[in-house]
Amino acid sequence: MVLRVMLIVLVSLVPGFLLGLFAFRVKSRWCPRCGATTDALHRAVRR
Repeated sequence: MVLRVMLIVLVSLVPGFLLGLFAFRVKSRWCPRCGATTDALHRAVRR
């Protein structure tokens, strides 16, 4: 019984976790070439 409940909880949490993982936008924060943060670039564009 406990194993069945744990399995149901795990199966219901995994898709939500994966959706959150794919929805998290890291690309806009890090430069794909050098790995530096792009905060300085955004500040320079706003000025």
